[in-house]
Amino acid sequence: MKKIITVLLVFLFLTNCGYTPIYSGKNFDFKLKNITSSKNNQLNSRVERRLRSFSNQESQKIISLKVDAQKKINALAKNSRGDISRYEMIVIIKLEAAYSQNQIMKQSFQESFNYNTNTNKFELAQYEREIEDLLINNNIENIIFHLSNL
Repeated sequence: MKKIITVLLVFLFLTNCGYTPIYSGKNFDFKLKNITSSKNNQLNSRVERRLRSFSNQESQKIISLKVDAQKKINALAKNSRGDISRYEMIVIIKLEAAYSQNQIMKQSFQESFNYNTNTNKFELAQYEREIEDLLINNNIENIIFHLSNL
């Protein structure tokens, strides 16, 4: 009973306090004219798709982007048998933005995450996919912040 009341109070508090997610609205002051990538791979496609969702079609500030996303997985530690026990995943997004009268901004965004290995390779692959999504989202937040300040 106490859990229900607590959940209900938290819900009422959050709905009445004016909470809104930071990047949920279309109140960004830039329009992404075109987004190109140097390589045609799945990682670049996912980054492009997520960036397009933040474009405000009514904005006067038009930006053209060139994106190059890379993922690296490094071995950090090995156990006594020589098997890898700890990994590091790094997602790097290199961005080139052209805006107002051919001004160009080049920036590289990098996020990393360390994780332990799993004997079940299917679960490890799913976990790596979740980590990749998390790192992409963190990079996208940083990119949106920089594009909003151009």
